[in-house]
Amino acid sequence: MKTRKKLIDLNFRGLLSLCLLVVFGVACEKETNDLNLNVKDASVKKTLNAGPYEFQGAVAFDISATPDGSIMVGLNTENGRSIQLIKNGEIRTIHEVETNTNIQGIEAIGTGNAFFTTGGSNLAEDGELYRISNGKVRMVADLGEFEKDNDPDAFEGLQWKNQLCEEEGIFSAGPQNNPFKVTTLDGGTALIGDAAGNTILQATTTGHIDWKAILTPPLNVNGEFIVLFEHDGLTCYVQPVATSVAVGPDGYVYVGELTGAVPETDLTPDGLPKELSRVWRFPADATNLVCSQVEGSEDCYLFLDGLTSVIDLEFGPDGLLYVVEFDENSWAGLANPMGGTVSAYNLDGELIKKAEGLMLPSAITFDKKGNLWLLENNIIVPRVRILDPGEFTFVGS
Repeated sequence: MKTRKKLIDLNFRGLLSLCLLVVFGVACEKETNDLNLNVKDASVKKTLNAGPYEFQGAVAFDISATPDGSIMVGLNTENGRSIQLIKNGEIRTIHEVETNTNIQGIEAIGTGNAFFTTGGSNLAEDGELYRISNGKVRMVADLGEFEKDNDPDAFEGLQWKNQLCEEEGIFSAGPQNNPFKVTTLDGGTALIGDAAGNTILQATTTGHIDWKAILTPPLNVNGEFIVLFEHDGLTCYVQPVATSVAVGPDGYVYVGELTGAVPETDLTPDGLPKELSRVWRFPADATNLVCSQVEGSEDCYLFLDGLTSVIDLEFGPDGLLYVVEFDENSWAGLANPMGGTVSAYNLDGELIKKAEGLMLPSAITFDKKGNLWLLENNIIVPRVRILDPGEFTFVGS
């Protein structure tokens, strides 16, 4: 089972955690050797309040605007993890946290209050939802435990994933999780994109967890799930990889997928998942849905397709859905970047405008003035800045 395609799949899975560095030959959960010894001493370059703000020797996966217009950043270094706050042109540490794995998604729910997720590990031993409130940090939902007990993409709905397909290297056959981006339904309920679990989870501050939706593999030219490889009667499919989730003004939940490793075929001649990522939508009050172009739930609709490596979603004050595509070259952009994109769509799925040629865009958020803040270059030297409106090109109306 230890084929070349399987190794690629594992490298791609790492894109959603600090295992990203596997692409550069660095072991999983092992950060660069020159990280700062103190989070508070991170080198920050800033010009005016718009940024850019650069964090040397750190890794960041998400940002979120607070009601007062500040920007929260989940920051990871080899010596610690913290929540940083960009406010009035300055950066300060508001919380240092002790977690087994890196901070991944973050969603502000008030000034100084937020949800954040931590990354998964082999056999779903890690991966939690935390709540920051009243100056305290507490784990409110054990998402890894839920994956171990349920593993929805393997045992619910279409049951399309075989746990044996997860075995390779440091990963074992069995449940795998990686809680990534997070958003809120209300102050006590969060929605999480579990990348390795291929699910959208709903969790509350009281610890109740359920699966909101299961994502399924992309289709080949024959309208069938794309097969990654077959071995001794075992069929393993390309994984959708749920990364991002946003709640729209229309009362629907929107979900983005990164797309896992693919075989070399006529559809994907270079072995990269280009133009295979999708955005789904379903009613916010729905639950236990299967999002699929084959035998899917009626309440889960395909909103967009033909995208490449969707890594974040956010609704703007203009009512448009902003979609972040990591790089035109998909995960290979880590070594050979061709430029990422932030595109804005109306609720009919029409492309309105886009900003192209961005350096590994990884997350966006809108402040109270309507400014779009962008996290770029997230695993090399994370950079947070306002994306100038002039960087967008209008496509339609």
